[in-house]
Amino acid sequence: MIKKGIQLSLASCLFAVSQGVWATSFVLQDIEVKGLQRIAAGTVLSNLSVSVGDTYDDRMSARIVSSLYKTGLFDDVSLAKRGNVLVVNVKERAAVGEINISGSHLIEKKAILAALKRVGVAKGRPLNKAALLRIQREIKQQYLARGNYSADVQTNIEPLSRNRLAVNIKIKEGKVARIKKVRINGNKAFPESTLKALLETGTSSALSFFSSRDKYSKQKLIGDLDKLTAFYKDRGYLRFEVTSTQVSLSKDKRSVFVNINIHEGDQYRVGKISLDSNSQSQALRRFVHLKEGQVFSQRLLAKTRKDLKAQVGKQGFAFSRLAVIPQVDEVRKVVNLSFKLDKGQRTYVRRINIRGNYRSKDEVFRREMRQLESSWYSKEMVERSKVRIQRLPFVESVSISASPVAGARDQIDLDVTVKERSSNQFTAGVGYSQNEGLLFNVGLSQNNFMGTGKSLSIAAENSASKKNLRLSYNNPYHTKDGVGRGFNVFYTKTDAAEADITDYQSDSYGADVNYTIPLGEDNSLRFSVGGEHRKIKLSSVNSPDYIKQFVADHGDTYNQLLGSVSYIHDTRNRSLFPNKGQRQSLSLHLGLPGSDLQFYKLKYRGTVYQPLTDKVTFALKAGVSYGKGLKGDKKLPFYENFYAGGIGSVRGYDYNSLGPKVLSGAGKGDSIGGNLSTTVTAEVQFPMPFLSDVKGLRASAFVDGGNVFDNDFDAAEMRYSAGLSATWMTPLGVPLTVSYAKPLNAKEGDKTSKVQFSLGATF
Repeated sequence: MIKKGIQLSLASCLFAVSQGVWATSFVLQDIEVKGLQRIAAGTVLSNLSVSVGDTYDDRMSARIVSSLYKTGLFDDVSLAKRGNVLVVNVKERAAVGEINISGSHLIEKKAILAALKRVGVAKGRPLNKAALLRIQREIKQQYLARGNYSADVQTNIEPLSRNRLAVNIKIKEGKVARIKKVRINGNKAFPESTLKALLETGTSSALSFFSSRDKYSKQKLIGDLDKLTAFYKDRGYLRFEVTSTQVSLSKDKRSVFVNINIHEGDQYRVGKISLDSNSQSQALRRFVHLKEGQVFSQRLLAKTRKDLKAQVGKQGFAFSRLAVIPQVDEVRKVVNLSFKLDKGQRTYVRRINIRGNYRSKDEVFRREMRQLESSWYSKEMVERSKVRIQRLPFVESVSISASPVAGARDQIDLDVTVKERSSNQFTAGVGYSQNEGLLFNVGLSQNNFMGTGKSLSIAAENSASKKNLRLSYNNPYHTKDGVGRGFNVFYTKTDAAEADITDYQSDSYGADVNYTIPLGEDNSLRFSVGGEHRKIKLSSVNSPDYIKQFVADHGDTYNQLLGSVSYIHDTRNRSLFPNKGQRQSLSLHLGLPGSDLQFYKLKYRGTVYQPLTDKVTFALKAGVSYGKGLKGDKKLPFYENFYAGGIGSVRGYDYNSLGPKVLSGAGKGDSIGGNLSTTVTAEVQFPMPFLSDVKGLRASAFVDGGNVFDNDFDAAEMRYSAGLSATWMTPLGVPLTVSYAKPLNAKEGDKTSKVQFSLGATF
């Protein structure tokens, strides 16, 4: 800027001195531009304040020079006259031809290029050297904020052909400074160890290999100071403050020493509480979580504010205002609180607009809305609507925003913006899973058939152990009340020996119809009824005696009338990779009277999701299944037995390998399954390190436990494993799961497999 100002001043002086030369005005016959290389003459002419045919006098010269300098395209501009022709002499500013960045690992190159572009440094643009220097300092500040105090950023410029320049940015990131000591001074009410445990900033520990606790970051320290403040103010120390922080470096800039000085002040308690509202003050008092005489808590005060506004929001007062007036009694060390709640006008929803639904009809999303048009606005109903839409399998994300209606203070419009996920119209390919072997599949599958929210799938599968053909259809809104109806038609041919269980073959076909009845927002009842024909084929040599005996007693062909009823409780915030809520199901499956084989199977499945951070989720899963025959020896049909081992149950053990086995004779050592199954899993789910931007990819650290039993549960026979897993929802909508698990208490005879994976298996 200083250089440009000097140039403009010199230009003005030159025009003043040359006033005698250009003493009279003249009519411009032409304008000639000299010195151009890359820039078009039209660009110069468009920035002049005169054109051919205008009367020119020398007072215009300074304005012309100034306007051309302001374009940022020229390093020098001068004017001359040749007869009635104005000659504009320019020297173009060199343009950026290349930007080369080396040594950047912690900060992505595309982020640096984007920052350069924001200040005007980009390929094809004239080089602004001042902006380049600012970016150089900014990049270094970014490294300092990460704790790389020895980082160095250098820039140099090399000339290229055609008046272009190469901008070279060389970065030496250096090592991240490690924290060697953290001290907190001024604490009296709480020991230093308690306060330091609150901080993310700290010295290294036994787990420092997996943690960044001892890596200094200015942003992390600011967050820690906020945590200290919140900790004290939640315990009544209203006057608490961090008086100063000192961060010092060792001479080699590799070690950091942090010193935090605090002033605790006195502890205050809650005094008198008053609630002034337009109405219903008594009814609202139960949402005031602070009580007279208790230690003052900033957290409880914030919760009170939130709950009071939420409660009146349920009644349609969307724009209520709540003022909290504290009166501090320094003598008694109490805080008197006065809540003044102005509900304002009750707000109605005039219109609900659905946006972003390029595949689905509006009706598909409107029927999930619990907030209705022409009714009171309820934040609770809006949030519930958002969750219901988010659970749809073809929705990736949803947002709902409110906007006031012009000229109507008591009305708002809601904009529901959805981002749809591919509904997998066609899939075909080759897969592999360790229990199925090579897997060929082809299918037409639509989770959102013709944009109606209905699902339709036709799938064929062929593997070493199973050949399967299935047609499925489901309409989640068979009635306007939300009763769903669906059906399945199937043909399955199974070779059990190829699935690592006892040797027999089974051919079956059948169909069923099912209904789902909503019992509220989170609960539903599902029942189905159908028929199945099954044919069992045995191997005279390899089939074990217990199967041969079953066939001898019951025959090898069964016509079954099957029914089931399930109760489902689901509060998950989404169907794919949920991070909050739970899903519980209890189901009863029956071989109904009139069937060749009568039996029942009772199953419980439960999963609870709890967010630990915005990106990390803890999940606890459990399952118990039990079955029994209803006639004769009360044995469950052998082909209905439960199995355990592998992905989906206890990882680290071979598929279907756990539980009772054939003890002697044909098939000795083969798994026969059991009529009682228990599984439990605890896992921490998180984005895949270094691949967090890949959509549909999640990793987890887990502990599995489980086994199958013959009637009686035996805790000593439970098998456990621990390991890591990753699941990727591929662009075809098929999950790919890979796990590495180490068995923790494998016994003699157990078959183990540390690395397991499957493509196309269900979660």
